[in-house]
Amino acid sequence: MIQELAAASLAALLSIAAWQDLKTREVDVWLFAAMAVPAAFLAWANWGNPFYYVSLAAGILLALFMRALGTGYADSLALAAVSTAPLPLPFLPTAFVVVIASAVLLPATALWLYYKNRGKPCKMSLVERLTHVCISGAEYKEALARGTAFKYIVGEESDMERYKPPEPPREEWIKAKYGIPYLVYLAAGYWAYLLWNFVLLR
Repeated sequence: MIQELAAASLAALLSIAAWQDLKTREVDVWLFAAMAVPAAFLAWANWGNPFYYVSLAAGILLALFMRALGTGYADSLALAAVSTAPLPLPFLPTAFVVVIASAVLLPATALWLYYKNRGKPCKMSLVERLTHVCISGAEYKEALARGTAFKYIVGEESDMERYKPPEPPREEWIKAKYGIPYLVYLAAGYWAYLLWNFVLLR
């Protein structure tokens, strides 16, 4: 029961971090410091299980790999934290389950973007209509003034930690990636993991 509470508290903190990242693209350091408490307990409670060692190591390596690919520090730290949760099944690392489960939001996001792009004049392929958003120059300028332009990723940037919203292009309409933080998907994936591991498998 204590492990379940620790895992749930980690999920709650992860959800707060995801909401903060969605709204400001910044996550308070204290949230990760708080996550360290249930994460440390979960590691202590499962120590001695060789499968757990493999799961934890796989999660940390995956977090480092994702950071090397350009994901934010918050995403990598969060993935490392959820890797401390117990394995749902032997030989199935927790981090892999969470990452796979995080994909449940992708279809909903794609459909929402497709609906939002209907009737917009930007030239986009079908794939781009599912991953990008067509916004007017005026809308982008307004987002810049409000400090919310970070949700529109204009141009190419492999490292999201370095991305800064550029000044408005001269074009009347702008094609941009819609930057939903991966932390949001990660939080959804972790909640799905909790449901599977602590409810459906019991």
